[in-house]
Amino acid sequence: MDDRKKKKLQAVIDEYVNTAEPVSSGTIVEKYNLDCSSATVRNELAELEKKGYLDKTHTSSGRVPSEKGYRFYVDELIKDDNISTEEMKYIQTKLDSKINEIEDLAKITTTTLSEITHYTTVAIGPKTDKQIIEEIKFVLLGTRMLMVVIVTDSGLVKETIIKYDEDITRKSGRNIK
Repeated sequence: MDDRKKKKLQAVIDEYVNTAEPVSSGTIVEKYNLDCSSATVRNELAELEKKGYLDKTHTSSGRVPSEKGYRFYVDELIKDDNISTEEMKYIQTKLDSKINEIEDLAKITTTTLSEITHYTTVAIGPKTDKQIIEEIKFVLLGTRMLMVVIVTDSGLVKETIIKYDEDITRKSGRNIK
């Protein structure tokens, strides 16, 4: 995939993650200061859709990331090789703590990754060959804290707390459902 398409795919995914709404070519041009027309972006998004990276919820809607698009985003587009010495020491300190259960290791690892990257992290243990997430619930715990509850098809229930640096409300730009 060429760099132009990578940038557009990243813009669609970033915008979709932020708004939970299908993303139009006009939005991409407007918010991401691309030096091309909405029609050009629309054509490139159509190509990404044909290759399986994006989907449309219906014919007149904007586009949403597909599973293949998210996978490409995680594998290829999220790159930050600049981990500071301070961050490496922090990670080492967290992982040096005594761990008695694999679940404790998963919790420490996901929490540490989330703190370093500022991305939400989730780990589901290998209790079955394949677990499918059936439901995700968000519970607002305070102005800067959100609990996420995940239920899998095998009945596994996991929860995690997400802390934000700014206030979140049901009416703010962050969609809490």
